Amino acid sequence: MDDELLDGRGGLTYAQLDDAARTLQALLVRTAERQISRPLVHEFEVLADDDPAHRADPPAGYRRPAAGSITTLVQARSRSASEVGIDLRVTVWPALGGADVTDLLIDREGTDRRLEVRLDELLPEPGESLRHRLNDFVARQVSSVVAELNVAMQRHLGGR
Repeated sequence: MDDELLDGRGGLTYAQLDDAARTLQALLVRTAERQISRPLVHEFEVLADDDPAHRADPPAGYRRPAAGSITTLVQARSRSASEVGIDLRVTVWPALGGADVTDLLIDREGTDRRLEVRLDELLPEPGESLRHRLNDFVARQVSSVVAELNVAMQRHLGGR
């Protein structure tokens, strides 16, 4: 079969591209775990877990893998006021075979916060440039979540 939309992308089959997306997700989660273990967020408990049943529509030019979406659900809660919290989802979308888009897209749902990743940055091993860009992307997300939680805490405390 000689149909780019069915064959895959960058010399990889869709199954191999999905594996690359899962590798990127694992790197994203490890980066986030390292950042959220720092004292900056000691007031908050942050949990992250896979959410393959998530049914968001992929952005134009991207697709949901047959095995389920490559999504991480992040739940951040205040340690001192458990009713104050934020849930967010970050999905890694693999590109469609013939689409004119970057190979992989990290997308924080409900925002315009995205990070495009080329396969050659990730395979055969994640490059230093990708690690720096991923670290910066995660740092911006952590900062945003901490700020959102701080606002929610102020509202909660102000209501007392």
